[in-house]
Amino acid sequence: MYKKGIYKIVANEPLTSDVWRMVLEGDTQWISRPGQFVNIELEGLYLRRPISINDWDEKTITIIYKVVGSGTEMMAEMTEGKLDILTGLGNGYDLSCAGDNPLLLGGGAGVPPMYMLCKQLIAMGKKVNVVLGFNTASE
Repeated sequence: MYKKGIYKIVANEPLTSDVWRMVLEGDTQWISRPGQFVNIELEGLYLRRPISINDWDEKTITIIYKVVGSGTEMMAEMTEGKLDILTGLGNGYDLSCAGDNPLLLGGGAGVPPMYMLCKQLIAMGKKVNVVLGFNTASE
């Protein structure tokens, strides 16, 4: 199940020259598992932008995205305003399959959803090991 809603931009800041973190305030009830994503509508662009959810709580969604085209370039320029977003998309990770010592492997766009996955596995008492890969040292 997914939910369409209007979300307020609370923060949008660069982490590197090309990677940004955006915090959005709105309804998060349809997000149920790490690994889900949102679809963001951007004015003037035909297709929505799918972005993995990095973290969420009762009121906010955090996404981390890389500026790679006109849509994410437009997002990097946003300091305030509201966005039309579909939330709770994708199946996410099945945490019941995790053993006592899960190994999380991720690279590039696969890194942001690992944060909440790791947090939830640790909360379950798991000893988590993480290996991350990037294209460059600056990323």
